[in-house]
Amino acid sequence: MLYNSMVESSAPGKIHLIGEHSVCYGYPAIVSAIEKRTRVKIKKAKRIKIKNKPLGEEGEFEINQVLETAKRCRGLWQEGNKKGDFSKLFRFLKSNPLNLSKAAIGLILEKAKTKKPFSLEIESDFPVGMGLGSSASLSVSLSKAVSEFLSIHLSKKEINQMAFEIEKINHGKPSGGDNFISTFGGTVWFEKGKWTHINLPPFLKEIVLVLLPRKKGMTTAKLVQMVRNLPSKLREEKIRDIALATYKMREGFKKESSKIIKDSINTAQESLRDLGVSTPKIEKIVRAVRNIGGAAKLSGGGGGGAIICFHQDKEELTKLLKKLNLDFFNVELGAKGVKNYA
Repeated sequence: MLYNSMVESSAPGKIHLIGEHSVCYGYPAIVSAIEKRTRVKIKKAKRIKIKNKPLGEEGEFEINQVLETAKRCRGLWQEGNKKGDFSKLFRFLKSNPLNLSKAAIGLILEKAKTKKPFSLEIESDFPVGMGLGSSASLSVSLSKAVSEFLSIHLSKKEINQMAFEIEKINHGKPSGGDNFISTFGGTVWFEKGKWTHINLPPFLKEIVLVLLPRKKGMTTAKLVQMVRNLPSKLREEKIRDIALATYKMREGFKKESSKIIKDSINTAQESLRDLGVSTPKIEKIVRAVRNIGGAAKLSGGGGGGAIICFHQDKEELTKLLKKLNLDFFNVELGAKGVKNYA
């Protein structure tokens, strides 16, 4: 098998415009890739070396160590899937910040049927744990970079599937939407494992994101599990409401109606609040944006993280967010998917 001396790949993050949490129950979501990317650089080495700059962690391992980590994570996932509770898997991942990277590398090496070591460096344009798809962006860019380094040249479809297997280790039962959008880019309607690229209206080519810190230890996986643990009647009612708002937003795209889009955003946020994944700080921002005729909602798992804010008068929205002393920035929607650098 031939190996490349050095490879660098990147994949975009994403934002859920609408449909988070409900997508985990088979309902649709609208997700868009954003031009904030995770980059993975790989070069030859005598052992597996991992340097994860966003986490501030690095380590060196033998090939058998990463293969064993992958095997253990797969076993814990199977156990969690059978019981409907992935707590043991999450505890194992948390016990060492590099366990996920080790497992991911092990899974890819298994697929490649090789034990070739390499040095891996991870960089990112955006913070981890903010609901911006950082884990999927890493899973996709890692799958692409390692496969290119090993000269197995996976197709985008195969990269997406490989990244999904890594995401299952990280999140338990993810929808698959995050790794798909990071692989293929654009803006998509995602439903029951099937996807359709959709067009954004002219006035929604970019959106304002507010970033709030999450409570320490709060992850998307834990928030998804928390919703699963709610009384079924409450959960099912609110999940359906989010799904209906998602269909309504797609209608707003087709009709190029800012009113329908704003109503959909606000309706979804009310249901997310009732599911318990919003916070008082998020609700304060949502009320303020709605009071000036805009719309706002959390994006992703919740508990803090990213909040999307939409108002056709961007100057008025910017003025409000500055007054509230918030960390915010504009992001371009519909970014390109995974790619290599020459």
